[in-house]
Amino acid sequence: MPIQRTVLPTTDVPWHVSFAGLIGMLAGVGAALILRDQPTLALIVLITLTAAPMWWIEARRHKSATETSPISTVTRSRRTWRLYGLAVGAMMWVTTLHLLPLAHGPVIYGFFQVLEVCWPLLLAGLVVSVLRSTHCAPHGLELVGRWIQLRPVDERFPWHALRDQLVKAFFFPLMLGFAYDWATDARPWGSLQAPRWYFISMAALYLIDTVFATVGYLSTSRRLGAEIRSSNPYWLGWVAALICYPPFFTWLQQSGFNYRDGHIWSDWLTTDTPLYYAWGSSILILSAIYALSTVVFGIRFSNLTHRGIITHGPYRLTKHPAYISKNLSWWLISIPFVSNTGVATALMHCGILLCINGIYWMRAKTEERHLMADPKYRDYATWIAEHGAWAQLTRKLVRQ
Repeated sequence: MPIQRTVLPTTDVPWHVSFAGLIGMLAGVGAALILRDQPTLALIVLITLTAAPMWWIEARRHKSATETSPISTVTRSRRTWRLYGLAVGAMMWVTTLHLLPLAHGPVIYGFFQVLEVCWPLLLAGLVVSVLRSTHCAPHGLELVGRWIQLRPVDERFPWHALRDQLVKAFFFPLMLGFAYDWATDARPWGSLQAPRWYFISMAALYLIDTVFATVGYLSTSRRLGAEIRSSNPYWLGWVAALICYPPFFTWLQQSGFNYRDGHIWSDWLTTDTPLYYAWGSSILILSAIYALSTVVFGIRFSNLTHRGIITHGPYRLTKHPAYISKNLSWWLISIPFVSNTGVATALMHCGILLCINGIYWMRAKTEERHLMADPKYRDYATWIAEHGAWAQLTRKLVRQ
């Protein structure tokens, strides 16, 4: 069967942007080690040094586009729209900040620690956002404020602006809290009997993932070309995504939907066998692919949104490298097929993990449905269908 010659679309985030972020993060780790007695300040420095080089590059890349746009006059009415919009946004943030700790209190402890230090900067940013001039027409929460003040009969309520803000209000505190935990070794992995080399490597990889994710939610700026172009409009996509995070996933586990048996792979295998090191190394390779799948987004990572199409790195092999690697690693980490209480329990745990894999499959399909509105993603999906890892493996098996 002849291979169709399609062209892989150019990625929206070049390699050098992500590489600059990794170099900045390396410098941030050095600074954080110096500030290890002040974990909150260390995390702020780490995130800032990771973001700064990527912000600088992206600002230069998109400078010409912003300079060609005329600056709009900021009228009193427009400032009022912004105030109304910020009030609605504040209510959404207050709601999510009360919701997230319900099932697991410390989940966003790190966010509140950072907020305690940075609130004057946040307040100054809000004042500037109300008073500043702008290069573009009303957008985001400003559209919400305009609708509240004018209530135009011929204009629908801008639900998309609320969805965009809800994504940031829910995921930014969560990612910042996760980054704080990984940076301070406070994750629950520490209570398991994992080998030290494995735990340190896993913590480093997930720290990279959560720091880059945090930078992504901080960087939804048009001046950087990283604005939210659209958020997922499908309720099933939101359900599938939110159920994978606290407090919803924690509630599922507390209700008995748990695939763990209280031990992990290192409790099952003995340290004097090659399989022990091969198994642990396989988990770390999958986790590295998962972290790299976040890194290649640069400053544009975000759940449930379209902020650009990534076509290089792990995304050159498959459309969902993060989900595939993450779900495979869970099978290797938790070994649900091994149970201390018998075969029936092992089968139940395998069934529960398969259900969780199904949730991620649903996330992938609803994300594809959302992104298919972009012609560039359709071209990318066609290229993957013809040249991706699964297509190449299938052709190889057919030839054999």
